Amino acid sequence: MTLTALSAPIASSPHGPCAVLHVDTRDVDEQAALLTDWHQDYAQLSAGGFAGRIDEAWLDGVHLFVEATSQRLHQRGELRADRLALGLPLALPEVVQAGPARFCGRSDWQSCDGDGAGEPGAGHFCTFSGRGGFEFFTPAGLVMAGMEFDRAELARLATPEEQALIERIGQVATLHRAPHGALATLRDFVRGAFEMLAAQPQLLRNPAMRSMLRQAAQSNALELLVGAAALPPDAGQRPRALVEQARAIVDRDPEMPVTVAMLCAELQTSRRTLQAAFQQVLGLAPAAYLRATRLAGARRALREAPSVTEAAAQWGFWHFGHFAQDYRRMYGELPSQTWRRLHPGVAGPGH
Repeated sequence: MTLTALSAPIASSPHGPCAVLHVDTRDVDEQAALLTDWHQDYAQLSAGGFAGRIDEAWLDGVHLFVEATSQRLHQRGELRADRLALGLPLALPEVVQAGPARFCGRSDWQSCDGDGAGEPGAGHFCTFSGRGGFEFFTPAGLVMAGMEFDRAELARLATPEEQALIERIGQVATLHRAPHGALATLRDFVRGAFEMLAAQPQLLRNPAMRSMLRQAAQSNALELLVGAAALPPDAGQRPRALVEQARAIVDRDPEMPVTVAMLCAELQTSRRTLQAAFQQVLGLAPAAYLRATRLAGARRALREAPSVTEAAAQWGFWHFGHFAQDYRRMYGELPSQTWRRLHPGVAGPGH
């Protein structure tokens, strides 16, 4: 992980009153941990080495960021109850090459309305806040902008009617439709702010400049939230419900290997039906999803396991050669290389 402080933070922590940081990562778990207090975990779903980056600016409690990830990911997280966060894609690759984007069960990012042609995900943004946290299946090559605020402070800037709308929007993480003008304005604001701060990071140490940037972020966010209208329910509820039930079975005992046959038996459905549901909802076959989930678990286990073999066995990989091949195909390195990187100075793990 490479961290660059574009401006020295005023406080002792980069999460103090103000700071601007740029971080490059080559590890999906390091990437997941970058957003403070988001309690995230990422599981890689596409094969290849991972590359990620994040640019962040803290403005006295207002948090702006742009995150880029090279591979398909399954992201889960949950913010503190006093924070309200929203996000919108700055670059959303074509589904065919990169895989679908699905946020909290909705996949309407590219259902553009009006004259939003040319803007990725035009017409839609997501809110990350709310009970139960959020879940995001992201395509490879996604570049996502985010804004995070103190919920009570943002509400104080709104009228009573707007406060009720903001409160409703912030209850559950989901995808929203909004006027194209507000979305375009917010994209331009985020891009412009980070370009300015990259060129002249010292501006953030000027209280007046910082206050103006902070107020602009709050104003643009309120414009977007107030203009938002909740999307209608998804069509095809049955496939999504089936996938959610299957994933609940997997999550019930994460370290107990689950097979497609076991899922079909417990869900009382055919393999063909389960296959079609996973392809429609996640763009993955159920077997590929199960393998990616177990590989992600084994990768996390390597941080604490005394050997690669124990980490593999803990997640149901009993043929070490096949495990090593699948792991290298997914992450671009052997599990032994990951283990040595996570345990510098310790004798090699062998198997």
